[in-house]
Amino acid sequence: KNNNIEKFKQKIDFMKKSVYLFSWLALSLFTFCTNHDDSAANDQAKNNNIEINSDITALNKRLDYTNSGVISISGSSASTGKLLSSSQSSATDFPLVQIAEVNPPKDNSGRTLQASHVAVNGNYAYVAYTMSGEAYSGAIDVIDVSDPYKPKLITSALIANTDITSLTYSNGSLIIGAAADIDKNPSLKSPAVIINMPLSSGMLTDKYTITTLEGQVTTDATSTSSSYFAVTGDQGSLFKINASSKAISGKVAVEDLRSVAISGDKVVTLSGTKGVNIYNESTLALQKSFTTSTDVKASKRTIDFDGTKLLVSEGYKGLGVYDINSGSKLQTIPLAVAGEENVTNALSVNDGYAFVANGAAGLNVYKTGAQLGLLGTVDILGSSNYVKSSGNFIYVASGKGGLKIIKMEKPNTTFDGCTGYGTYNQGQNLILNSNEVKSYSGATSISSAIINSGAVLTYCGSITVQNNLTLNSGGTFNMKGTLSQGKYGQSNPTELIINSNAVLQVEGTVVIWGDVRLNSGAKINFIGNNSSITIYGKVTKNSNVTITGNYKDTENKLK
Repeated sequence: KNNNIEKFKQKIDFMKKSVYLFSWLALSLFTFCTNHDDSAANDQAKNNNIEINSDITALNKRLDYTNSGVISISGSSASTGKLLSSSQSSATDFPLVQIAEVNPPKDNSGRTLQASHVAVNGNYAYVAYTMSGEAYSGAIDVIDVSDPYKPKLITSALIANTDITSLTYSNGSLIIGAAADIDKNPSLKSPAVIINMPLSSGMLTDKYTITTLEGQVTTDATSTSSSYFAVTGDQGSLFKINASSKAISGKVAVEDLRSVAISGDKVVTLSGTKGVNIYNESTLALQKSFTTSTDVKASKRTIDFDGTKLLVSEGYKGLGVYDINSGSKLQTIPLAVAGEENVTNALSVNDGYAFVANGAAGLNVYKTGAQLGLLGTVDILGSSNYVKSSGNFIYVASGKGGLKIIKMEKPNTTFDGCTGYGTYNQGQNLILNSNEVKSYSGATSISSAIINSGAVLTYCGSITVQNNLTLNSGGTFNMKGTLSQGKYGQSNPTELIINSNAVLQVEGTVVIWGDVRLNSGAKINFIGNNSSITIYGKVTKNSNVTITGNYKDTENKLK
């Protein structure tokens, strides 16, 4: 959906909040810092309405695997650039698996919050939540993805009377952009605040410092080692805050600010009406400015960098790519289909790919380069309101749909005997005929695979198979790397089927999201000492099934 402040934070409707705006206009620059130290920690947790929950068993009930498993990406036609349906698409070299969804928390009044922002540090993803409507209420989740196929929600904080609108990690602290209900927080003189929360081994704490900013809501924040920067929307400003003293050390007034990011010694801001401004990080002196598409008022937007290119989410205009040095527009990527809820909300660049959240139009993936090249649209349910990619993961916020965690299956081709193999070229549905021998390497996503009698498939790298994988009698599949297959909990389950005298040889990691059927005489051989298999569905083992080698059976399904 159009993840504007009326969607991800509908109460930041400046007509409704005119009394706040009037009060703010009557003030000169006002900075309010409150530091909650250890001696006041218990009172602080109560008085400032923060409730931290570290009950992992209870928290992980919010994890939902309903739509987990291999997901497809609808490709684009090289000749037309138009999206093709998944049934028309060929195999891709960008395999993806949806690991889990995290349902949003409810506040202490039983109201469902909505995911709005994500920050990542190492194996921890920090997720921000806001409340739609006129009430203020927020939360922060911490998700551990150190076990890549078993994420854990390890702590969560409910923050009453405050919407959490943005997050960034900085030097052991979480920098939190927020909007607070000043009727419930009389010490605050303005709704827009920036919060510095020191973390304890990555976990949330109840010790933090609040700095009040001019404006109705802090729309975004970023940081360097010595300072952090925040922008406030509508008639707001860019603020520079000293990371040690937590005091404002610089300010530039710019209306309708949506996003802020840092590239080298440049602080870059995006305004819905004024476009892009580039400031010196030390002095906040304006170095350059250029216009972008005028956007819908008070809409959530983000920016990111690809070398010297600046990527800008431009709402109904789609994605804009600019040269950060000259300001010239290098590329315009419109939305494929117009619609009220089809709108480019956010984007994230990671390891040669750009991920673009287009609201109801979904999540698009582009390959970076001289020009962004569309790979396709990720086959996920719900609206894509915000996206953050880091490491091997893509995090997609879907408002009240919560958070989707998607893993990119990147290839590892360091296994012995893998040199000289070509890339996969057999289409979406792989069928090896009797006695046919094929070897491939790299990353591949296909729909299904059948390996017939006497045929041998060797794959080095990462491969995903969305539907059934069948090894017929006497067929062999040598898998070196990572194999993910099937979908979780389907009414008509996907299956890995290994028939008589067929052999699956594994050196690496296998994740089966559906069922496994091992018919009489089936064989699975695990190579080396570090192989593992995870099976989420039902296992049917018939007579004379042979399983050999050292392996970890994470769900104890093969015993």
